[in-house]
This record gives sequence, C-alpha cells and structure tokens, in this order.
Amino acid sequence: MTTELDDFSGNPFAKFGIQHLSATSMLQFRNDPALGIVYLVLGVREVGSPSMHRGTAVDEAIGCLLTEPTGDATLEALKFSAANKYRRLIKEDSEHYNGRYVQNELRVLLSCLDVCLPLMQSWERPTAYQKEICLKIEGIEVPVRGYIDLLYPSEVREIKSTVKPKREIIQDHAFQIATYAMAIQHETGEWPEACVDYVTPVSLQSYAIDDIETQAQEVVKTAFSIRTLLAKAQNKAALQKLIQPEFNRGIWKYRPRSKRAAIEFFNP
Repeated sequence: MTTELDDFSGNPFAKFGIQHLSATSMLQFRNDPALGIVYLVLGVREVGSPSMHRGTAVDEAIGCLLTEPTGDATLEALKFSAANKYRRLIKEDSEHYNGRYVQNELRVLLSCLDVCLPLMQSWERPTAYQKEICLKIEGIEVPVRGYIDLLYPSEVREIKSTVKPKREIIQDHAFQIATYAMAIQHETGEWPEACVDYVTPVSLQSYAIDDIETQAQEVVKTAFSIRTLLAKAQNKAALQKLIQPEFNRGIWKYRPRSKRAAIEFFNP
C-alpha cells in the first residue's frame, strides 16, 4: 500500500526532530493539522485525568486476567489491584482533581470490571498483551510505533473503557486499530480481524471493522499529509505561516496544554 512521493528532497521528519509517528499523533493531525504540529514538533503532551487513569486500570486488569496463569488472581483480587492502580495514578498526577470526580471515576472503574471480567474470563489467552508494533510505510522515512492491547493469531483487539455504550466503532478508534492491523499484515502477509471492545458499567460491546483495508489507506494518507506539510516548511517559523489552529473544533476542548502552546506558537 503506497502513495507517490512529493517532489521534496531530504527527510522532512528529521528536519523537525521527529523520530516516529503513532496512531495518536496522526489522529491529532487528522483532527486539526495544527494540533498535530503541537504534538509532533513542539512535543506538547497533556497530563492525565481521572477518566484516563480509569482506562489504564481497566486495561491492565483485563490484561492480567487474560495473560496470568489460571487461578493466580480471583476477580475480586483483580478489582482490588485495579482500584489501587487507579489511586496510585491519581496520587502521582501533578494535577489536583475534584474529589467527587475522582470518586465517580473509581465507581465507573469497578462497575466496568464487574461487567467485563466475568465475560472475558472465558476468552482465550492472547498471543501477546501490549504488543509493540513498528510499521514501516513505503515513502515515509520514520516508522509508526504503538502497542496492541490484545494480539491473537488472526485478530487484533483494542480495549476502550467508556461511561456510555456505543452503537458503532468511533472513527478515531477505527483509525487506531487499523494502524495496528496494518502492522500485523506487514509482518504476516495476512490481514487480521480488527476489533474494538467497549467496556462500560452496563455492557461489554465488541465491534469488528468491515473495511479494514480502506481504513488502513487512511493511515497511509495521513502519514503522507504530515510529510507533505513538513516538507514545505524549512523551519518552525515557516510552519506558523502554513497553517492555523481551528479552535472551534471540539478536539481542543480537553487539551488545555496543547491549546496554550498553539496560541503561543501560531500567534506569537
């Protein structure tokens, strides 16, 4: 799966110190190119949040359930460990959060595990948990790196903890899992089934992507869109003139650090 190179010489990623792409960085760029530049070129990262920490704790509990030897951990022990993990992440976070928010996310965490752990207990042991990928796209000088939550012989699965059930795969999640599926296809020569598992306090929903190759093509297009923009700019000052943030987009709402950095960078 390739796209023709633009007539730009050199490695535009190296010019800006970018060593690799990821599904996250490409999604930032797709949602707003300026946000992608803030992430890739300026290196700005958001701090965590109670909802993010809840997602991490749920993910690790599921990973432990499916990869640890049978009987080593009861479901109650997994819940206890997950709650402790969540509390530790909150304590280590540099931000101070409203106590009610923190406690509510803890309740969501425990409810999610009450629902998903008994159902997932019968799932087969994955080939790998948090499998690192290094996807090389022809014509893109840097690899795409990331981690697959659950890898099976013919399947990749991404775990998403959320408060409300989903009727279908969210587009950003489809892009992410397609990136991972493409990496496995490059390794094995076969397209795996790509699934997103939504863990909620009331249900476990699993959706498979029907058009995985079409989704993968979007990954390639996005990588080349990033390359094209970087190749047009000789330096950061040139980038400032090529694009401007669209702060009316919802993607900026929960990214205060990125927004502050974008205001300073694009409107010096």
